Amino acid sequence: MTQDTQTQDLKQPIGIYILALLFMLAPLGNIIVSFAGSGVANWYHPAEFAELVKTIPVADWLWLAGIFIAGLALLMRHKSAWLIAVMALLIVLAMNTYRAFTIDDTVLNPEFVRVQILISILVTFSVLIIAFYARYPYLDRRQQWMFPTAHRYDVKSPVIVHTGGELAGLTESVSTAGIRIRLAKATDSLKGKTEVEFTFSELPGLNKVKAEVIEFSGDVLRLKYKHFGWGARGVLEAWLKSKKG
Repeated sequence: MTQDTQTQDLKQPIGIYILALLFMLAPLGNIIVSFAGSGVANWYHPAEFAELVKTIPVADWLWLAGIFIAGLALLMRHKSAWLIAVMALLIVLAMNTYRAFTIDDTVLNPEFVRVQILISILVTFSVLIIAFYARYPYLDRRQQWMFPTAHRYDVKSPVIVHTGGELAGLTESVSTAGIRIRLAKATDSLKGKTEVEFTFSELPGLNKVKAEVIEFSGDVLRLKYKHFGWGARGVLEAWLKSKKG
């Protein structure tokens, strides 16, 4: 399976994209609802609107910006971006909760308060929705927190999996982060194992590579490398590119 095919196999996080759109529109909607309920005549005229914008406190600009940033982050299909979105939403929720208990009700626009409450409820449910989508098949399981997802190559190459005995297999796809192996025959010897070692038959320099078992089903084994240094990654990347060429 190529990297492009694997990406196509991922499901679209439609709920996340809807949330992103709502959060990006929420700041403007909140301001419009607030001004419309302010009782100010002709609030929608550009000059009057500009004057009302100047009256918005800095604290309100901060949480409105947080909502918008969360929306932008959710559009990026990566777990790091979604974590940033969750953190921004939790900060917004904390700010609104604090204001609800400390601010003078007599100086607040009731419409503005209602909108803040609605947004706080939306934020609470949104964190749960994001948590639901932050998994496979909506996110690539190979994603790293800080680095781009390693390119996966369709390479058929013999490997030996060391499990006390030796299991022969053939790679189906390989990257500098992990490997998918088709074993020569189905086995139960890997059931319950969380770590194994394997050797690339064509790369004697990569002997007994330690790996975490991500998936095992009979004759299919998917591994993620452990303690795989930059030198080993460089050797593997060069070999993969030569096989592709």
